[in-house]
Amino acid sequence: MAAPKEGGQKPSLDALAPDTRRSLLFGPRASTKNLTGSRQSFTRSTLNMFNPAAKDSTVQAPRILYEPTYKMKPDVKFSPAKVEAVAKQALEENLKDMKYSRETCRQMTFTLTELIRNRVKELNYERYKIVCIVNIGSFQDQAMKVVSRCLWDPETDTFASVSFRNKTLYATAIVYGVYWE
Repeated sequence: MAAPKEGGQKPSLDALAPDTRRSLLFGPRASTKNLTGSRQSFTRSTLNMFNPAAKDSTVQAPRILYEPTYKMKPDVKFSPAKVEAVAKQALEENLKDMKYSRETCRQMTFTLTELIRNRVKELNYERYKIVCIVNIGSFQDQAMKVVSRCLWDPETDTFASVSFRNKTLYATAIVYGVYWE
């Protein structure tokens, strides 16, 4: 970059070399090889020059580092009874009058999973990873078993399971609370 002029004034953009001016205006230059092997140049701008308040998308906020606490046990344990009440309420509210349809139940599975997971997070189980799985199927007098296996610490990790059924569908919700040391 050109040195400031006498008197402490910065040079105008016109006084700068074209490459310097381009990099100041549009960001760093990059080049790649295309399939034929010839180089292609392009510029990338992530900073909006005309809006100084705009943030550079390549610059991330400083990451806050915490000292390890070495807490091996939670202050408040995951309560399956409270979580079952939350999951049961969510299933009953949303599926009470619903009829089974493949497409609507598919979307409802995603919706219920997010809803239950967010409501359980509101219970403020610190340092617990919350995993929620919801299954919805057509109820036609058939049997179904939902089985899972997990590797965990039986003193801190647990789960809550709730089932719901109406005339046309059944639903199961399983919420795992895994303590993150």
